[in-house]
Amino acid sequence: MNILVYGDSMSWGIIPGSRQRQVFSKRWPGVMKLSLGDDCHLIEECLNGRTTAYEDPNRPNRHGIDHVQMVLESNSPIDLFILMLGVNDFQDCIGATALESAANLGRLIEKIRSITPEPMTAPPPILCVIQPEIQQAKGPMAEKFSGGAERGKGSEQAYKSVLSQLDVPYFLASDHIGLSKVDGVHLDEEEHKILGEKLAKHIKQSY
Repeated sequence: MNILVYGDSMSWGIIPGSRQRQVFSKRWPGVMKLSLGDDCHLIEECLNGRTTAYEDPNRPNRHGIDHVQMVLESNSPIDLFILMLGVNDFQDCIGATALESAANLGRLIEKIRSITPEPMTAPPPILCVIQPEIQQAKGPMAEKFSGGAERGKGSEQAYKSVLSQLDVPYFLASDHIGLSKVDGVHLDEEEHKILGEKLAKHIKQSY
């Protein structure tokens, strides 16, 4: 089973309070793959700062829609496309609201569904992981996301609404984990472990 994870720093595995990366076995995609075993081939397409559909004025190539076709075509065939994006839409330099971010998540999904990468005969099935809402950005993230909690308030429900309209299955991360105690935006090591294990269990049951 070829599983592609399309995400941002929460999936890349940034260690809160640093610019370092969790090792493969400790970031959630790695935990998930190891839990699924040898039958799973994992493709990590995760980029710090990636958005649903916004250009970052400080860093190039973060626009999720603009780059997804290349990702699909370069990694095909794909049996499951796991999508976890949105938090970076709430950075101060972008300033999206929950409803705007959800609308662009929908646009991204429609883009994915419009692509049938060789040698596939249909677009890949999508599972969307909805990240927990920011409550309070801390430490090095406090300035970058100074208004993020307010702008992102209600994002979980907004994402769920759009995904339900598009008939896309989703996994609500906040049912199992919260955000980092260090920076309030990313995931601490224990949250990576829990999320990876829960997603592996969900995939075994559903796919």
